[in-house]
Amino acid sequence: MEKAVRLYFSIFFLLVAFGMVMVFNVKMFNVPSAEAALLPQIRGLIINFAFAAVAFVGAYLINISWLKNSSRYLVIFIIILLIATLIVGTTRNGARRWIDLHFMMLQPSEFAKIVAVIYLSEVMTKKGERVQLLKDLISIGVVIVAIVGLIAIEDLGTATIICGTSMLMLLLGGMRKKYLLYLAPLAIAAFCVMVFMPGKGYRIARLQSFMDPCSDEYRLDTGLQQCRAQVAFSIGGKTGVGFGNSTVKIKDLPESQTDFIFPIIGEEFGFVGSVAVMLLFMAMFGIGTYFIWHLRDNFNFYMVAGFVLMLAIQVIINLLVVSSLSPNKGVPLPFISYGGSALASYSFMIGLILNAVTSESRR
Repeated sequence: MEKAVRLYFSIFFLLVAFGMVMVFNVKMFNVPSAEAALLPQIRGLIINFAFAAVAFVGAYLINISWLKNSSRYLVIFIIILLIATLIVGTTRNGARRWIDLHFMMLQPSEFAKIVAVIYLSEVMTKKGERVQLLKDLISIGVVIVAIVGLIAIEDLGTATIICGTSMLMLLLGGMRKKYLLYLAPLAIAAFCVMVFMPGKGYRIARLQSFMDPCSDEYRLDTGLQQCRAQVAFSIGGKTGVGFGNSTVKIKDLPESQTDFIFPIIGEEFGFVGSVAVMLLFMAMFGIGTYFIWHLRDNFNFYMVAGFVLMLAIQVIINLLVVSSLSPNKGVPLPFISYGGSALASYSFMIGLILNAVTSESRR
């Protein structure tokens, strides 16, 4: 187990370090003056890395029993924070998802993912076999729906990730499969409501454009990102154009340092580099699965399973979007995409995973 823990941490650190280098590489080509922007860009990356490091260490050292017993208070806190975001949050690219802390932009929905997994893990551990009963599923669903509903107003991608993870965790916890027949239509209906809600016309446009993002109708509008991503992959070929030599990143691919950083990896490092990154993620998920089946404590089992599944779902969604196999959802690539809150939340998840695994191995 000790070797698996070291390898897991090494892959995590490698992905984060590679992400920092790629983000700096991309951001330096998207500012008016590279020399004038050098210090602010470095400062921003250092703040994000420091925030992530604190999150990881804090999660690794925290008492998991305290976390389990505090899950309901965490739910109340995150719901208040999500409501505050809708009221006083900062709007970017038409979405109000952030709270301005001056030294960084805080995105509460990223931490809501952690709270949702911790809450579900605590409830399923407490209820045990009773999680199969409909009334218990309804009580769980009320809390998850409250969190997801507040997030989905401005961030449908994160809401989808939480819903998917919650569903898989409930199935893992013994939920009867027939309940999926009840939940699936409700989930589809809720998704349609969020897509067609007033003021969110860009969601409909994204659904329409992803089938052919490079058509004349969409390639300069809602299909721009996915169309340029296809161009980046095609330029990269087998081995890429070399680190720092991307042409698509130069003000030609919006959000190339966040949600669409993988096409830049594909352009600069080619098919070989893209596969190498995917293999690192696959290795991480494989080791995570190994951890899951060796955990004896029920809460640790559900929590680690939830985080491993959540990260896997997010990686899959991001890769599907940048490959034009799914509508654009604004979902970043874990550990690699730019974003202080996102990197901190992923680091907190990894810290908790390693905390749970190492604490059990010491018993």
